Amino acid sequence: MKTYPFYLSLIFIITCLSTPLYAAVFTVSSSGEFGAAQNNAAAGDSIIWKNGLYGNIFMQISKDSLYIGAETLGEVIFRGASRVNVSADYITFRGFQYVGGNIGSNDVINITGSNGHYDEINIRAYRCYKYLRVREESQYVRITHCNFENRLTVADQNILSILVDANQPGYHKIQYCSFKNFPGGGNDEGVEPIRIGLSTQADRNSRSLVEYCYFTQCDGDGEIISSKASQNVYRFNTFEDNLKAELVLRHGSEAIVYGNFFINNKGGVRVREGQNHYIYNNYFTDIWDRPIFLQNEDSDPLDAITIAFNTVMESDDIRLGGPGSNPPTNVIFANNIFTTPQDGIFEEPTGMESWISNIALGTLGINLPASGIAVVDPMLVQNSAGFYGLDSMSPAIDAAQAGYLPLPQFAGMDTVDVDILFDMMGQARPSSVALKDLGSNEYPHNVPIQPIATEANTGPSYETAFHTSIEEPQSMVEDLFQLFPNPASEQINIKIQTENAAEVKVEILDLQGRVLSTVFQDTLLAGEHTISEQIASLPAGSYMLKVQSTAISGGQTKGQARSFSKL
Repeated sequence: MKTYPFYLSLIFIITCLSTPLYAAVFTVSSSGEFGAAQNNAAAGDSIIWKNGLYGNIFMQISKDSLYIGAETLGEVIFRGASRVNVSADYITFRGFQYVGGNIGSNDVINITGSNGHYDEINIRAYRCYKYLRVREESQYVRITHCNFENRLTVADQNILSILVDANQPGYHKIQYCSFKNFPGGGNDEGVEPIRIGLSTQADRNSRSLVEYCYFTQCDGDGEIISSKASQNVYRFNTFEDNLKAELVLRHGSEAIVYGNFFINNKGGVRVREGQNHYIYNNYFTDIWDRPIFLQNEDSDPLDAITIAFNTVMESDDIRLGGPGSNPPTNVIFANNIFTTPQDGIFEEPTGMESWISNIALGTLGINLPASGIAVVDPMLVQNSAGFYGLDSMSPAIDAAQAGYLPLPQFAGMDTVDVDILFDMMGQARPSSVALKDLGSNEYPHNVPIQPIATEANTGPSYETAFHTSIEEPQSMVEDLFQLFPNPASEQINIKIQTENAAEVKVEILDLQGRVLSTVFQDTLLAGEHTISEQIASLPAGSYMLKVQSTAISGGQTKGQARSFSKL
């Protein structure tokens, strides 16, 4: 049996006595309770919001190392003027929904702290400035399994914004998130689902990663992702049914676009400015405008753009940036497959492109270079998921050639596939360049070719339509009614905002959305009305008051719910 000196035993006892044996859990259901819980919490403690529908909740999170979550994922819903500022570090913020609120020029989630994790958050149908913003001073923020959808404010503000510091990279990660249903006219309207950096931050290294995310019907701006800083990686994402937008390398240099699916979109990848960009291992299909667009831009002309191991099929022309006084230079197309174009495969050649072992089938659209493009059928076959890979007799098998650039490594980021040792599905490619296959996928296709990120496996794991029967309609601009006092003891007064006489139905619901009583259903004018008997008979607790108004003339129906507490 080992024995220890007395002073070591004493140190051990003191250490045990000074270390908490367990973390505390604070359960809250109001702004006041949250503030008190945060004041009393210590590092490692949890603050849990009780399930329910809450209005006008502002959380200022300023204490480090806390877990702040929902009692049940998705069953804590904030609305009205609800929002959150996070200045603390090492915060986990999980399981909330922000639906149907109106906070004017504020952000729903504004982050200045570092090392935070934001998980299983659903933000939908809000009127606000931005849905989520990560400020310059932040580092190592993870945003995972979140859904961002249908912001009601449609002009000039992007949805998820990451800003970049002049002196240090951010190392932020956006993973397994969904971005859906942003209406608009495309063009430069400012409703980009993701923007990293600003035009003034192009020379700053962000080193942010966007991976395994799903984008669909993001048409509020011409840019789905607007990359405006340097050294960012966009990989394993799916861009599907975005009919007015594309991924844009807008400003900055050294972006990596790797292993993405672009399906039935206006565009694929537009490269506007910068140097040393890499577009590798991507799959483009049914792109009706431009799968790849290299711009002729005088502000920061393109140079050293490498496009390798991609499959482009059934799409419009690839634009090479020829017209204009600042054509892209040192552009390499290596080991790609281009087949069955909607018109020609290329347009606007500069005449300076380098072509290395590409296969093309269809109208080329440019003069055939002396070498580097073989006009031959790549022999693609469709799998059960509807995607195309190589037939066993394809001339693309073992046909790659050297000359493309290895992918760069950015210090502090996850490892990127430097030597293209994998295809877009993560299946191993041979280490020998001569044994690699052309296009985005290696034969045989032991891993089925299909999008990794889908609507089903991104965003929150709970049903995002939870309590949709009591959420305010997405088209609603003003509140239908107000209630006071809250909390209430004997009665509640409601002020109805209908402009004309309407058929109004008022119900009291529990937090699960079940109707406890119908207060009245009658023709009412706008103004104040008192509810007393039903309120006085309620047990103490939290409830919701739902008002539904149907205009007498025109028949338009509006519905809205408010949470209240009975003392």
